[in-house]
Amino acid sequence: MAPKIPSLDKMSIQAFIDTFHAILEWKKSIGQKAYHDNPSYETLLEQSKFYGVQYANKSWGWASNIWSRSPAMTDVVEEDSQLTEGHKLFLRSALEYVLAPNPLIKVDGVYGQNARVQFHCRLWGDARYPDLPLRWRELVFPANPNAKPDMEALFLCGMWCPATMPDGKTPLFVLRFPEHWFTVLMTSSYQGEWKKGALTHWIYHVFLQGGVGVHAGTKEFEVKTVDGRWRKIGMLVWGLTGSGKSTHSMWVFGEHNAEEFERRGLSVLQWVRNQFIKNDDIVALFEDCALGSERGSWTKTEDVSESQLAIYQAGMSPRALHENTGMGPDGNPDFLDTTLHYRGAPNRNARTVMYLDDMKPYFNGSIDIDFPPNMAVFISPGFLVDYAWVKIEDPDFAAATLAAGRTVGHPAQAAELVGKERFVPLYNPFIIGKRARRADHIHRFHQFLVNRRKRHQKTGEDPLECYLINTTGRVGTQYEWVNGVAQPVFEIRNGSKKPVGGTGPKIIETAIFLLQAARGAVKYQPHPLWGEKVLVPVDVPGIPKERLAQLNPFNHRSEDEMRKLTHQLVERVEAVFEEQIRGLEKHIARSYRF
Repeated sequence: MAPKIPSLDKMSIQAFIDTFHAILEWKKSIGQKAYHDNPSYETLLEQSKFYGVQYANKSWGWASNIWSRSPAMTDVVEEDSQLTEGHKLFLRSALEYVLAPNPLIKVDGVYGQNARVQFHCRLWGDARYPDLPLRWRELVFPANPNAKPDMEALFLCGMWCPATMPDGKTPLFVLRFPEHWFTVLMTSSYQGEWKKGALTHWIYHVFLQGGVGVHAGTKEFEVKTVDGRWRKIGMLVWGLTGSGKSTHSMWVFGEHNAEEFERRGLSVLQWVRNQFIKNDDIVALFEDCALGSERGSWTKTEDVSESQLAIYQAGMSPRALHENTGMGPDGNPDFLDTTLHYRGAPNRNARTVMYLDDMKPYFNGSIDIDFPPNMAVFISPGFLVDYAWVKIEDPDFAAATLAAGRTVGHPAQAAELVGKERFVPLYNPFIIGKRARRADHIHRFHQFLVNRRKRHQKTGEDPLECYLINTTGRVGTQYEWVNGVAQPVFEIRNGSKKPVGGTGPKIIETAIFLLQAARGAVKYQPHPLWGEKVLVPVDVPGIPKERLAQLNPFNHRSEDEMRKLTHQLVERVEAVFEEQIRGLEKHIARSYRF
């Protein structure tokens, strides 16, 4: 007899999970196809070709039905008492879909190369969308399909039901159960929902192992310091999607761009060696290392050119798997495409699943920084008070910067957020779990900083230096007061929302700053308002004094203006802490005050 789907009044988290598995077993017992068990790469690709496109370089691509994640349609439920009627309707609808003649695809994979953080994920997907399991499994390490997984997820991209979020209006697409290690999704076929659906649980797992799961890219390299010694750098780059995280965590110096630096009097190839990209997105930060999650990379390729060699090289590989990516006149993937549009605007979220192996010689087979990392770079694009780059000296201020997760909305985050100042605590909207609240993550990170400084004082080991950079924001943007709030002014140019006035650092300028900071070549002075907590660059070899002056917000506004605008920032940051990071220690929460 077929399993009975629980009525709404009997629906619980465990009842849903048990019934889901019971349906699969019942289907198998009557000879009905319940699921395809870990089909081969070749099988999934062949099935996906029917609705995909092949580029001239032999790579394949697909389009999703939604071109960004759906955070406003995502909810987290920790226990049965939190289940609403909408949640229960969502779960019942999922079970009804699975009970019907709708075979699934089962794929298994492991996040983490190091045993310290390895995590077995089992994802069940609608068999009508084989490109999704195809691409996801290329991001992870092989898993034993017969072993018990650490988490599961059910993705029904072809399913829609009238369930809503607790507000009773917003559609419900994603429901996470952290304490049951299970996620359910409907409607969206965006690859990011698969990826983050599993990584969200991995982040929780990492915290329980003593680390902090961070939304950051990682790389390591050696630089020749100003005193002539070689220094090994382990760098983490935090940032929200579309802010430049991949650009700078995957930036490499080589023959392809050496001439640009030579024109600035910089012999970069004499200063950098052994450059290895580690991971692009979510990593496990421990006091003594930073361990990667994925063997591949799902990277935003909008505006990528050959100057970003590692990304370009892997993205143009014949075995790359593309999403929402245009085709150029030569038939190849076009990362500068302006043809594709989404919601009335040019596409700004082309994506590619690429292999780190295709980034060689800038990948050495390891996704881990196996020594204490010594550079933490936070990307907070801004328009009103930000310098291009600063160094954060105060651990409280650094922890508060991570906690605030200040950024500017990008289409890859959600279409309705474009250009808006946002605060996404820890730059990480994927933190879940009763035993790992946001404040817990920040306190652990802060303790790492403090412990590393103590060891530096005792042994000379590098501390974890912290930097804040402004990538896609602007210095000195025009602003206006609206209902007592200063807001940057935007205009629409070529279909895209752009800030009016000011100037922003070029990618190459930020690469120069980070390189010279690692070499110890940058000269600083205290911030005019925050003093010794934050240092601002006054001399960066390779960047003219005149350009540094342009990237100084105090040269665009009066000190009185800067005080008012910075007070506004402090108030907003503290409001975020009050509303979204309960329990944050006061010495961190109030560290932005001046």
